[in-house]
Amino acid sequence: MGKLIRYEIRGTYRYILGVLALVLILTTGIYTYMNNMKEGSAFGAIFMGLSVLIIFGTALATFLYIVGSFRKELYDDRGYLTFTLPLTGNQIVGAKLIVALMWFVVLGITVGVYNTIMVLYFSPIEIDTAQFFIMLKTMGIPYREFIAFALTSIIGGITTLILIYLSMALSRVTFRNRRIGGLWFIIFLVLSTFITYSQVKIAHILPYYLDLNTFKIETVGMLNRGFDIAIDSSGVMMDRDMGNALLNIASFIYSILIGILTFLGTGYLIENRIDL
Repeated sequence: MGKLIRYEIRGTYRYILGVLALVLILTTGIYTYMNNMKEGSAFGAIFMGLSVLIIFGTALATFLYIVGSFRKELYDDRGYLTFTLPLTGNQIVGAKLIVALMWFVVLGITVGVYNTIMVLYFSPIEIDTAQFFIMLKTMGIPYREFIAFALTSIIGGITTLILIYLSMALSRVTFRNRRIGGLWFIIFLVLSTFITYSQVKIAHILPYYLDLNTFKIETVGMLNRGFDIAIDSSGVMMDRDMGNALLNIASFIYSILIGILTFLGTGYLIENRIDL
């Protein structure tokens, strides 16, 4: 499995580095233009607009490139090599998942840190970095909710990736060697809709919520007390007017179980149902 991970990294790192270089260059240009906006020109405005569009398009293309690596294994000649390795289906899916998550984390952290540096550098007010973090601490940032939100986001991202892989595998198994455009995406939408609907139903049947600020369990009449419901792939979040957030316990556990089952199901399909 380790060799497959290294093979995946070697096959994708050039594209990722190229994307990073392009995004960072365009980001620098955007901040430079915004800093000199008083002396702006039509060319500068066009450059800024095109840069934003290119960054957005690059982000979408990169996402499709990373998740599409699994689809190439199902249809391209490289699949003959991958599926004949002495690895189980779960190990192949695990290797793909680890590399995809690694690239998403690298891209997210690099772009986030670079934007922070740009803000600090181009800020019209001199900002002391140490004082900046002290200020954030004194503002009383709800770190518990932030950590819980980050955790649910990670779990949701992993579940979504696995569901995409399962959709691609189902598309390949259903139509054998035929390539039918974005059929996997339709399957993904159907599965996502069903999972989201079942999460909401579970939340209604088992209305036990964990307050992410106090870590206390609350249960009574929440839907009638002015809560805003936000549904994501890791459960049902309910935001109070006062800023606290609640996480439906049963729905969150259900999302984890769905992630495990879809992972095992994808591994089973590529190990036992894929005809090379």
